[in-house]
Amino acid sequence: MSDSMNIAVLGAGNIGTLIAAKLAINGATELFIHGRGEHAANLAINGITIVGVENFTVKPNQYHISLADVETNQAFDGLADVIFICSKASDVENLLTLAKQLSHKSTNILVLSNGLGHLESAIDEFGSHRVVPATTTHGAWRKNPGIIHWAGNGSVNIGRTNNSPTREQLSDLFDVLEQSGLNPKWIDDGAKLIWSKVLLNIAINPIASITGRVNGDLLEPEMFETCVEVMLEGARVARLEGVALDDDEELISNLRLVLEQTKDNRCSMLQDIRNGRSTEIDFLNRMVVNKAEKYGLSTPLNQLLSKLVEDLTLY
Repeated sequence: MSDSMNIAVLGAGNIGTLIAAKLAINGATELFIHGRGEHAANLAINGITIVGVENFTVKPNQYHISLADVETNQAFDGLADVIFICSKASDVENLLTLAKQLSHKSTNILVLSNGLGHLESAIDEFGSHRVVPATTTHGAWRKNPGIIHWAGNGSVNIGRTNNSPTREQLSDLFDVLEQSGLNPKWIDDGAKLIWSKVLLNIAINPIASITGRVNGDLLEPEMFETCVEVMLEGARVARLEGVALDDDEELISNLRLVLEQTKDNRCSMLQDIRNGRSTEIDFLNRMVVNKAEKYGLSTPLNQLLSKLVEDLTLY
């Protein structure tokens, strides 16, 4: 592994802060964090506190930080070897612009934000040879500004599509993620990786948000049946897009498993609605509806859920 790797984490939300904190305690990285609001200001002044799966603190002198609310810190311009984009879906486009500023000609870009379309946007900006499909199953929520509860120890899943980097080309990054305890996993099919996460999100997030229920409540037979129908509408679209998904029974089994593993979670979409923030529905169920229309396919449940969530955010 190389002696040092410059890593930027753009979007210091729950997952972004957790990833940054784990990277910061690994001496092999020089770290840059970009965030906004009270939470990011707290990171700049007091550092990061992680509780839950592990309990530790990271001092603010262990990373560089840039606040969106003030002038961008230019100390990391052109220096990032790897950039993680961990923001809400609606912020990805803006952060790709910042990523351009921080990157050099060999920088790899990983977009961990939920939803569809981000990979294509990143490829348009940087080229497919630099963009890496990625998702995460780590669970985290914010207790207070600067304090993240690491609720579930998952993995950072990294895959490949078309011309994107190979596992061998990403070996230094895998070493850093492994040493940081972020549990990197290689997935051969990057498109399947992205869509598999999206199918879970479209099945769980809007229904949990509309009903105001925790994830585990969706295991009740009638609600679970609806979740399955929503997911399978999306799966039909994915297959029309040429994605080699698992068969329906495997998808259903995985949905049940995720709901069991996250039974006490309140999904981020529900938290967004309750806090008067915009949701990621446009990049999830609404995007599925739009893609389906290209093929003349009807997705009535995804259409309905999109409209209901959109209406909820108006009040």
